[in-house]
Amino acid sequence: MTLRRKAIDFDQHFAQLIDMLNGIYSFSSKQQQIKGMTMYQVVYDMCIAIPRPFTDRLFTGIAEYIDGHTSNECKMMLTHDDIVTSYARAFERFALAAEYMSRGCCYLDRINTSNSSSGRNASVTGKYRKQNVEALALLLWKNNVLFTIRDKHQNKLFYQVFELIRQDRDGDDAPHGTIKSVVTSLVQVNSFTEQPLQLYIEEFERPYLVHTKRYYEAEAAREIASGSISAFMQKASERLQQEIVRNNQYCHSTSHGRIVKEFEAQYIAAYQDRIIDEFEVMLKDERFQDCTLAYSLLNRIPDGLKPILEIYQNYVSKLGKDIVTQLGSSVTKNPKSYVDQLLSLHQKYYQVNHQVFSSDPLFTAAVDKAFRTIINDSSGNNLPANGPETLARYCDMMMKKNAGKKEATSTAGGPTKRKGLKKPIVADMDEGDQEERLMKMVTLFKYVEDKDVFQKFYSRMLAKRLIYGASSSEELEINMINRLKEICGVEYTSKLNKMFTDMSLSSDLNTKFKNYVKEKNLTGQVNMDILVLTAGAWPLNQKEDTGPDTNKIQIPAVLENNISSFETFYGNHYNGRRLLWQWNLTRGEIRINHLDRNYELQVSLYQMIILILFNQGIPLLVNDIILQSGLTEGDTMKSLKPLIDVHVLETVNGDNLSLTSKIRVNTSFISKRTKIKVTAASQGDNQQESQSARKSVDEDRRMYLQAAIVRIMKSRQVLPHVQLIQEIFDQANSRFSPSVIMIKKCIEQLLEKQFIARQERDTYVYVA
Repeated sequence: MTLRRKAIDFDQHFAQLIDMLNGIYSFSSKQQQIKGMTMYQVVYDMCIAIPRPFTDRLFTGIAEYIDGHTSNECKMMLTHDDIVTSYARAFERFALAAEYMSRGCCYLDRINTSNSSSGRNASVTGKYRKQNVEALALLLWKNNVLFTIRDKHQNKLFYQVFELIRQDRDGDDAPHGTIKSVVTSLVQVNSFTEQPLQLYIEEFERPYLVHTKRYYEAEAAREIASGSISAFMQKASERLQQEIVRNNQYCHSTSHGRIVKEFEAQYIAAYQDRIIDEFEVMLKDERFQDCTLAYSLLNRIPDGLKPILEIYQNYVSKLGKDIVTQLGSSVTKNPKSYVDQLLSLHQKYYQVNHQVFSSDPLFTAAVDKAFRTIINDSSGNNLPANGPETLARYCDMMMKKNAGKKEATSTAGGPTKRKGLKKPIVADMDEGDQEERLMKMVTLFKYVEDKDVFQKFYSRMLAKRLIYGASSSEELEINMINRLKEICGVEYTSKLNKMFTDMSLSSDLNTKFKNYVKEKNLTGQVNMDILVLTAGAWPLNQKEDTGPDTNKIQIPAVLENNISSFETFYGNHYNGRRLLWQWNLTRGEIRINHLDRNYELQVSLYQMIILILFNQGIPLLVNDIILQSGLTEGDTMKSLKPLIDVHVLETVNGDNLSLTSKIRVNTSFISKRTKIKVTAASQGDNQQESQSARKSVDEDRRMYLQAAIVRIMKSRQVLPHVQLIQEIFDQANSRFSPSVIMIKKCIEQLLEKQFIARQERDTYVYVA
């Protein structure tokens, strides 16, 4: 190769170049003899020839050659019935030849490019604008082949392309590679322009979208009319996957989204109402495969999931409310059934979320909302929800001793006994089982809005377990309190922790008192344990010693020495503290000695007082018992009834218990057990206790809201009514959901107490 400029014969050199181009474009055997440097040398010599370069003539000559070649290619294609295949083959060869030609003409391209960038000699040479040789070849292909077929031959090429795609959609075989080559050529011939995808969009994408719309609009209408929703969704899902694959085979990546959206509009959006209407039936029949199809299809369209989310939430909510309705008024008496059934429902639909709805957080949130409705539902009767109380009672049942035996008795026991059946073996519930169940219960507790109601019932039941030693495990109790603290904060469980502290201190105090009795050689003392409980931490119905009722109670003489000794001992150790005796919570053991067999009764203090009255062996009227014991009529009747029920006492004439009944000791009393626990609890007591707890909650809420209002107003000084209400809601939501009526009442009370004042109609001012 020589780089020197020299005088040449243009016609001779150009003829040599044309011979090379013929070999390249015809892919003949001559092509194998053409060397890249030979072609480069010929072009180079013409571009630097002296006395004047032949650059313009060379470019025009090449352009005319390609112009003629592309026109001939177009004519050859049109002679075939299968234009798509002939076009694809011809363009593949042409594009390869144009690239090879461009390499040989790279020096000419360099001159044209440098002139264009510098602005010199960038004009059109004849009818051809100077540009890259490969770009020129592709431009001429576009004009002479694509546009010619489109404008002069009814666009046969793309008519056949779309017909082949229709056949492919119908399930017939289609030349995927050939179609892809034709579609890709639209991008390739425009690759050197400023908008390389414009031709592809105009010639293929837009018509293709129209064909897609018409095809699937008709097919979807046929499918929905001829089959079930299940079959329609199955077909839609299959078609969607096919269309996605087809897009990857034929279309440019920029078209995928638009084409799939067109499919979704015709096959899904147009019939989404039919799918939505059927969704609840799918849930009821547990056709979870159909639910998955509905989810996957509706998830593809804007706001498609919103209606089925609402249906799903309402359905789960209805299932839960049906469970509560079936349990009826016994829900608080049978908390295990309530918790177990709701936990089973919760687990089932969390599993459905995972397996059917791909763990979509929207469906998980829908289940959470449904359970929030179930747990906090008041059944539309303006009564408070039973959920918090029931959960507290479930905890109480699980925490008590012999929880496993009670459960086995309630589930395995039957109304009749059959001969030949062995007695079931009942084992205590393992502590690990209890803890596992309690941790599962916490799942439901998280949905409780009125957490203060749960706290009130839980603390009262915990108090009874601790006072009467009924708790199965202190570790289990502590673990439960720690779990509540994690969810609700330290303040929520501070009083519960204080109750355990009091129990520990009371144990130490009893040890010290017993040592004190020994040191002082006090006589007439009975074995007695005393619990000293902090008044503010324990949810007890405290009665003042100076009250009209407690002053009348005649404490048994055998206990008076212990009580006075302990008061002296406690006063010496803790000066200034005052003991308030809770006689209603006191329990003890009393021995029956008048029968052939000795029995020990575990009774309340009130029952003990009544039984001691019968030491003289004389029958007593109920009115006499009231006078001699100092108990109220209500406490007397409540204490007598269990003693008569277990047949320790009896009415003289066997009549029903009343104020005029005469009571005597049952001298023929007999029992298989020597230790008998006499309980005073009844359904009425439980209802009264529940009502008392709820009244206490209402009072606590009023105090909490008033304190919150004062705190807010003290920090803000001046605040509009609406903003004050909102801030109160924000502060109270962690404990309970206050009603607007209650908030307004609290504001009115603070206005009366002059903590705040009205500045204008809807504005409040803090009064220092």
